[in-house]
Amino acid sequence: MNASVFPLALAAASPVSGIVLDPLFPVPFVLLLALILGALALWTWWRTARRLARRHRAALALLRLAAIALVLVLLLQPSRIETLPAAARERVTLIAIDDSRSMRQRDAGRLARLDAARNLLADAGLLPPAAVSPDIRFFRFGDSASPLSPADIADLRPDSPDTRFHESIRHILDTLAPGEGAHALFLLTDGHDHELVNPAQTALLARNRQVPVHAVPFGSDGIVRDVSVRVVSYQPYHYIRQSVRLTASVRPLGCPYETLDVALLREGVEVERREVVVRDEAQVPVTFEFSEPEAGQFEYEIRIAPLPGEANPGNNSAVSYVNIIDKKIRVLLLEGQPYWDTTFLLRSLRRNDKLDVDSAVAYAPGRIRVNRTTEDSPRFEMPRTASDWNGYDLVILGRAVDKILSPDQIGELARCVQDLGGAVVFARADAFAGGDADRNLQPVSWGDLVRQPAPLRVGREGQNLAPFRLLADASSRAEELPDLIGGYAAGEKKSLATTLAGLDEPGAFPAMIHRRQGVGQVLAIGVDGLWRWAFNAKVESANTVFDRFWDQTVLWLMGGRDALPNSPYTFRGDTANVLLGEKIRFRVIPRDSLRPLPAVPVIIRRDGSEVARLTATPPAAASVSGAGIADIAETAGINLRLAADYVPVATGRHTAEATLPDGSTQTVRFIVFDDNLEETEVAADLAWLRRLCEGSGGRLLRPEEFAKTLAAVSAPATDADTPRTRTVTIWDRAWLAWLIAALFALEWWLRRRLGLC
Repeated sequence: MNASVFPLALAAASPVSGIVLDPLFPVPFVLLLALILGALALWTWWRTARRLARRHRAALALLRLAAIALVLVLLLQPSRIETLPAAARERVTLIAIDDSRSMRQRDAGRLARLDAARNLLADAGLLPPAAVSPDIRFFRFGDSASPLSPADIADLRPDSPDTRFHESIRHILDTLAPGEGAHALFLLTDGHDHELVNPAQTALLARNRQVPVHAVPFGSDGIVRDVSVRVVSYQPYHYIRQSVRLTASVRPLGCPYETLDVALLREGVEVERREVVVRDEAQVPVTFEFSEPEAGQFEYEIRIAPLPGEANPGNNSAVSYVNIIDKKIRVLLLEGQPYWDTTFLLRSLRRNDKLDVDSAVAYAPGRIRVNRTTEDSPRFEMPRTASDWNGYDLVILGRAVDKILSPDQIGELARCVQDLGGAVVFARADAFAGGDADRNLQPVSWGDLVRQPAPLRVGREGQNLAPFRLLADASSRAEELPDLIGGYAAGEKKSLATTLAGLDEPGAFPAMIHRRQGVGQVLAIGVDGLWRWAFNAKVESANTVFDRFWDQTVLWLMGGRDALPNSPYTFRGDTANVLLGEKIRFRVIPRDSLRPLPAVPVIIRRDGSEVARLTATPPAAASVSGAGIADIAETAGINLRLAADYVPVATGRHTAEATLPDGSTQTVRFIVFDDNLEETEVAADLAWLRRLCEGSGGRLLRPEEFAKTLAAVSAPATDADTPRTRTVTIWDRAWLAWLIAALFALEWWLRRRLGLC
């Protein structure tokens, strides 16, 4: 269709403004077609109607030409343009004043930025006692926005803890009523946004509402130099001699390509120092690694030396607490088909003084050998219920353990993991010999062993875990980590399963897979020949990679459990670093989740003085983890776990002490800190404001341009929109089609009547 519209007439005094043509084909083509059809009609008329009377010849010619003309008119599609009444639209002017803490800065001509903004409004006659037009609406904005009367502006204080431009502008525009528009939105601000929304996105928000944004910046736009640090890693407890990683995030401002002096302090005493080079990153991670030889709670601090001319040296350090325990970890190893891997593993575990190991090995049909590292332990009994299995902190399964365990015992072990937070290691791939055994606990289905020597390679997901970092470091020394004998083919992994290491072969055998299951966890090892790491003449036999790997693996798995080893109750917090205004949650976790648990009192102290008393009570049903036994216990009214929330009101060192049902007490230490960017990143961000204004159709103003621009954009309060028009077709009428058909029919009838057909 030809997109051109050709006006034929205008009627200014009428809603119908004119007639236009919107032809199906270009107009020259339609005219050429009309010429050809007309000539053809006259030629046929001349040849067939010469012997007729003049009046008959004229009638036939008129009928045929009229029908052809009407068809050509249809091809031109005549239409008329109607002018729609313009809708009256109320328009107002919006002025928003930034009341965030950065507006306290006294760098606006020796005035605070907020005071300079107030003076600007007063000079423009927008504050009492001057009469202020009701078509001008005022707002305050920071973390959000709210309406403000002109009289309240004098009492406005820069106390908002944050600046969120996108949220504030969206809220201001939403105050416009349906059918109401705005001439413009004026922002009196220093322009430092902490919402991290692209200014183009915020500008589009205003542009879609046809509201240009004009900003008047206040304050210096110089570069602020500052370094702050915040601890980002947390684990509720570690074991003696376990490798501990403390990671912090450093935020540098205005100091690109400088070197920071970072120190690690333990209980106020420096233990390590290093230099960190800052490039152009927004966040720089810093990690220290250490271990503790004794149990206890220890305060660690990461401290950065102040920079020359730094804005706020007070945020250069971050404190965290490390809880070290020395309780024996109870381990049960079951093997139904003895092999070198589990033989060397059992020897390694029995040498580890952090472990209390029980083992049951089937060395012949119907013959099981039981060994216990603690000689005065009561007589060994194979676990039968989920609670029995939960008496062990870790269960290690070899192969063919269904020769030792019944199907019911295997099912109860799965429920222990699912509901009670148990941990299981499948040390030799598929642990079951029977084809009908319940393999739901295994994170992957294993196939046959492929005997092909290959080295082990740690995957990306395992790089941050202590036991696998150890393997990654040792892989560069072939004498410490000889090739394995082979690996087991693996099927599809279950959901939430993560491959931590694999064999370095084209087949990419997944050697070690970890999976969270319910509130517990499982680790599956699908390789043959780990014993070669222990039986290695090239390394010292007392400290092999095999021993260190299994030591760190046990400690890593225990760190993922909620309950402490050999403790009927565990009291813990979900963090050791709490931002002022945020909450910390404390939990009381019983070892036996089927035992009724009364409410537990918790006392909060700050710097030794009591500041709050809490009561740990059962959480809402929706927050109880697990299923099966947990659901049954909750239905019976049994308290599975207790929780208490606390929101600190002041910064400083805090302790939370819980008196547990058995009369014992446990203490959690945590630090409360304040990290307010409004008092650090105080430089005016003119580039950000310019992108916001220009993207919305407005512009960045100097203070002396404010009054003039305000008067220019504030048209009368009632403002008519641009008139709109619409095209109404006048050719698609039924009578017109009937008329064309009637003309052709009459012409045909007349020709027949006159003997021409």
